[in-house]
Amino acid sequence: MYFQIIDSNEKCLKVFSSGEFEDYQENSNLTRTWRHSIQLSNRDDIDYAFLYSKDGNIHSMCPGFVQESWEATSGRVSAFTKSISTSGCDLQNNCIYDFIPANFLRDFLSDKQAIIRHTFESEERPRHYDILRKAHIVTEEMNAKLNLYDGELKRTNYNIFGTKTGRLSNAKAGIPILTMKKEDRRLLQPTNDLFMELDFNAAELRTLLALSGQHQPEEDIHEWTAKKANMNREDIKKRTFAWLYNPEASDSLLERFYDRKGIKDRFYDKSAVKTPFLRKIETDERRALNYIIQSTSSDICIEQAYKLRELFKGCRTKICYLLHDSVILDCAKEDAQKCFTAKKIFADTTFGQYRVNASIGKNFGEMKKL
Repeated sequence: MYFQIIDSNEKCLKVFSSGEFEDYQENSNLTRTWRHSIQLSNRDDIDYAFLYSKDGNIHSMCPGFVQESWEATSGRVSAFTKSISTSGCDLQNNCIYDFIPANFLRDFLSDKQAIIRHTFESEERPRHYDILRKAHIVTEEMNAKLNLYDGELKRTNYNIFGTKTGRLSNAKAGIPILTMKKEDRRLLQPTNDLFMELDFNAAELRTLLALSGQHQPEEDIHEWTAKKANMNREDIKKRTFAWLYNPEASDSLLERFYDRKGIKDRFYDKSAVKTPFLRKIETDERRALNYIIQSTSSDICIEQAYKLRELFKGCRTKICYLLHDSVILDCAKEDAQKCFTAKKIFADTTFGQYRVNASIGKNFGEMKKL
């Protein structure tokens, strides 16, 4: 049955379904909605119309028979929302539906429900729905939680549709974690007791190895390559990255260890990349390998973060930030053992055991490796 959580504030439990407002029940038969909310964190059976869209924009999914009414009702509710925000109403301790007249809200939600129904009935489920769903749930829950940035409680604004490859973006965020200058990282502080960062060692090189069917080295991957090439670590690291990201570069030494051509031939069909996570990304040959590696590496990180979300359900510890190849936990002292267990879980990927570096700190700019 179709339903909508009306307010993303986890304290607000009213939902709209079948034209009526009711209290949300976890054991209900409500299973189809527009997007994830933190109130749904214990539900694994929800289907999200948001993920059937190309860009997450509900307006672009509106069918013609609802268009005129939707423009009116969504415009009216948008105006109410702006005035509520401008007037300084306390939405941390109150719910949006307490401020909007019930008849206006009902008209808006009825139109929205018509769009949701039409989306499910007219659009095919994306082939990469599984990884989209994991990314959506993890990012929506991160976006809903307040984090300390420069002494103030602010939010992230992760967008799973912001890049061609599926890597996350966070435009117009209160906490611009993905574009933050290195010197500003110290402004990020935990709301619990300690940050822990779990960071894949050379994630994209490990993905390159994994996609060619090779075993993951237990050691630092640049050390591993250096030994095989009989070179020092820093020289081989520079040489490897110069070669990896330049499709026109040739290096017979590195090509003994990393099958760049074989991977491109396997996952690129002359018009689009098709990744192991079932993403299809249109591109030219020059960018094909980069898209395969970047998209797959990002999705591996998202998949592992989703596993950590399961580990910390019901705990004060939370996933507060997700970078392209690392996750930052805001750890509570009572969850210390689970935080260390998290390293093992994060390392255990579908593509083998990735080496993971763990760091802790009282702010994100001063982290010490464990």
